Amino acid sequence: MAESFDGSYPVMPGRGEYTERARRARLEWLRGASGVPLPSLERTSIDPRSLPGNVENLVGGIEIPVGLAGPLLINGRDVRGLVTAPLATTEGAMVASVARGAKAITLAGGTTTHVVSQRMTRVPVFEFDGLGTAAEFARWVVGRKAELDREVATVSAHSRLVELDPVQLGRAVHLRFVYETGDASGQNMTTAATWQACRWIHDRLSATPDLVPTWFAVEANLSGDKKFSHLNMIKGRGTRVMAECVLDRATVRRVLKTTPEAVDRLYRITVVAAQQAGMPGHDIDAANVIAAIFVATGQDIASVYESGAAMFSVDAEGGDLRATLVLPSLVTGAVGGGTGLPRQRDYLASLGCSGDGTAGRLAEIICGFALALDVSTFAAVAGGQFADAHERLGRRRRVDWLRPADLGAPLLQPMLAEALDAPGLRVTEAVPIADDPGSSLVTELTARGERRKTIGVLPLRLTWVRREGEDPKQTDVVVKAKPLDREVIIEAAKLASLCGGRLAEVYPRWRDWTGFRGLHTREPAVYRSDEPALRAVLPKTYGTYEDPAREAYVIAMERLGPNVILKDTGATPERWRAPHIAAAVRGIAGVHAAWLGRADALRAEGWLGEPQSAERMTAMRELWSALVEHAAAEHPGLLDEAGACRLQEIVETIPEWWARLEAMPRTLAHNDFNPRNVALRAADLSLVAYDWELATLHVPQRDVAEFLAFVLPPDVTAPDVTGHLDQHRRAVDETIDAAVWREGHRLALWDFAVTRLQLYLMVHTHRELPFLHRLVATTMRLIAIEDARGAEA
Repeated sequence: MAESFDGSYPVMPGRGEYTERARRARLEWLRGASGVPLPSLERTSIDPRSLPGNVENLVGGIEIPVGLAGPLLINGRDVRGLVTAPLATTEGAMVASVARGAKAITLAGGTTTHVVSQRMTRVPVFEFDGLGTAAEFARWVVGRKAELDREVATVSAHSRLVELDPVQLGRAVHLRFVYETGDASGQNMTTAATWQACRWIHDRLSATPDLVPTWFAVEANLSGDKKFSHLNMIKGRGTRVMAECVLDRATVRRVLKTTPEAVDRLYRITVVAAQQAGMPGHDIDAANVIAAIFVATGQDIASVYESGAAMFSVDAEGGDLRATLVLPSLVTGAVGGGTGLPRQRDYLASLGCSGDGTAGRLAEIICGFALALDVSTFAAVAGGQFADAHERLGRRRRVDWLRPADLGAPLLQPMLAEALDAPGLRVTEAVPIADDPGSSLVTELTARGERRKTIGVLPLRLTWVRREGEDPKQTDVVVKAKPLDREVIIEAAKLASLCGGRLAEVYPRWRDWTGFRGLHTREPAVYRSDEPALRAVLPKTYGTYEDPAREAYVIAMERLGPNVILKDTGATPERWRAPHIAAAVRGIAGVHAAWLGRADALRAEGWLGEPQSAERMTAMRELWSALVEHAAAEHPGLLDEAGACRLQEIVETIPEWWARLEAMPRTLAHNDFNPRNVALRAADLSLVAYDWELATLHVPQRDVAEFLAFVLPPDVTAPDVTGHLDQHRRAVDETIDAAVWREGHRLALWDFAVTRLQLYLMVHTHRELPFLHRLVATTMRLIAIEDARGAEA
C-alpha cells in the first residue's frame, strides 16, 4: 500500500552506500512503506560492494529462469561450430521453439553469420541564430575531424571516431558522431567522448563570434538511443549483423512440420500486412531471443527496443527454404555494464564471449539464434501449430482458485472426522511432507500449462485429537487436486499441434474423444463408490471435496508409504515378478467380476461419461493413423517400419474388429492400469489401484492387456502370456470359454496399441517417457504372439 504524502519528501536510508547494512536498512524502510513483509528479499546473492555503476539504492535481486537452446551450428567469422545459448525468460514454449529452429538449421548444415559493421552514435545539437549560420557551421565542422579524433582519444582509448555527419534541420545542426567501440556497446564512453569533442568545438567557435551557437545539448534524440528509428535501420547503431540458412525440404517437413512453400506463402502475405500496419522492417519474434540473451549476459536491457529491429526474409528455391535475418542495430558488448556481474559473466564465458575481441562473436550468436526462432515460429504459423500451441483458457469470470494453503486443516478436518466416525475430531496441524508423490501423467502435463491454480498431489502429515484432553495422533494423507477435463484436453491438443504434420491437422477434430472428458468428476466419484470390490483395491479414502465455482475437485486418501511395494515403478517394470503380476491381475479381476455385464447399472451411476464406440472409433481412424505415422517418423528407434505397418493394418480394420469388441461383455475398466498407478500391500500382496480418472466401460481384458505390456519383458513367451490370461479369466468368470476370452484379449491389446500407446508416443516427442522403450517392444511382441496364434488357427 502507498504512504500518504504530507508535503515532506520521505528520505530513503543508506543513500549512496553499497553495503549489506545499507541494503537491509532500505529493505526495512520498504517493508514499512509498503506494509508487506517481503520475505523473498531477505537475502541476496549479490555483493553490494560490486554494484557501483550498475544500480543505486540496492534492496535485493531477482532470479529469472535460464533455459538452454541449441546446440546451433554457426559458420561465421568469429564463430565456427556448435553453440548452446542461455535464454533468460519466463515465457513458456519460447526456449523449446528456439531449440526446434536450431535443430532444423543444424541438421540442414548450419547458419552463416557475418558482422557488417559496429557503430555507436551520439548526436549533440547546436542551434544558431539563422539558417545561414547553421549551414556555415555544418561546412566548418566536417573539416575538423582530425582534431576531433585527437580529443576523443584523450577520453577513451576504445572509441574511434569514424564519421562526422552534420544533419541540418532549420537553425539547428544535429552533429552525428559515429564511433567504433571495440568490445563494449559504447553508449557511456561515446557520451563522454562526444562531450569532450563538443567542449573543443565551443572553445574554437568562441574565437569566431559569427559562429557561436545560441544553444547546445549533448543529445537531442537523433541518435535513437533506446528507441527504434528508420535512420538506424539504414545507417546502423550498434552492430549490424546478418544470419542466413538454407533448409532442405526433408528437414523442413521432419523437424518444422511444414513445407518450404507454406512458409514462403505466409512470408509474402505477412510482408504486405506489415507494410499496411506501418511496421518498420519485417520480423516475427527475434526480440524474444535478443531480450533473453541480453538478460542472461548482462546487456543493457532497455536497448532491446532498438536492438529488436529486424528484417527477416525467406525464399523457396529449388525445393529448399532460404531464410535470412538482418539485425541492423544490435547494441551489445562483451565488457562493461552488467557483463561483469558473476552470473552474467559466467553465461558470457559459456558462449566464449568473455575475452578481448569477442563482441563480434556475441553478435553473431544472437543473430543466429534469433534466426532459429524466426524460422521455427514462422513454420509453426504456416503449419497451423501456433494458435493451438498458445491456446489459453478464456474465462468470463474471476475464479477463486484453490491455493496450497486451502488444502489444509479446515478442508480436511470434516473429512477425517467422518472417516473415523469422530464428530468432535479436531485437526491441529497439517504439515507438508517432503516427498515425490508421483502425480499422474495427465495431471503432471496439465500443471505445466495451467499454473494459476493448485493442481497435483500434496502429501500432508495431519496432527489431530479425537476430543479435547486426549493425546494427539498423526495420520499421513495425500491430497489430490484435479485439473478440469478441458484443461487436460487443451494441453494434449497443444502437444499434438507442436508435432505438426497430419497429426496437428486431424487431432483438433477428435480431441474431445481421446478419453479425457469428465475426468475431474469421474475420479472423485470412483472414490465415493460403495461397491465392495472396488473399495477393496482403492487406497483408504478420507473424503472428497467439490466446488465447481472454484473449479475445485479434491480427493483426500491415505499416503502409500512403507506399507506398500512396487509403487510408481513405471520406469522400472522389471521389478514386477511373477507373484506380483499374479497378485495385481487377481486384484483387478475382483473389480471386473463385480461389474461384468452390468453396463446399464454402471451408466446409471452418472459419472462414467460416454464410453468409446465402434462407430466413433471408425470415424477416428484418421487420428489413430496419424498418430502411428508420427510415431514412426519421430521415434524409429522405438517403432520400426514393420511395426508401424502392422499397426496401420490394425487401424484400417477398426470397423470390423471394434464392432466385435463392443459386442463382448464389458465392465468397469481402470483404463490406465499399469505400474505408474498400482502397487501391492506388503503384508499380503493385495492390490492398491489409484489414479482412476480415465476409468471407462470396456472389456475386462483391456486392463490386463495394458498391464502385461508394461510388466512383461520384450522376449516374453506365448505360454507365459497364456498363463496370466487364464488366471484373469478364472478370477473374473471361469465359465467364459477360454478361446472367446483370448479373442477379447487380442482385440483389447490392439485397442491399447493404436490408441493409448500412440498418445504416449506423442507425449514422448516433447517430454521423455523412459518406460516407452520397453513398453513398445513388449506390446509389439504381444501382438506378434496373437498374430501367430491366429495363423495357427
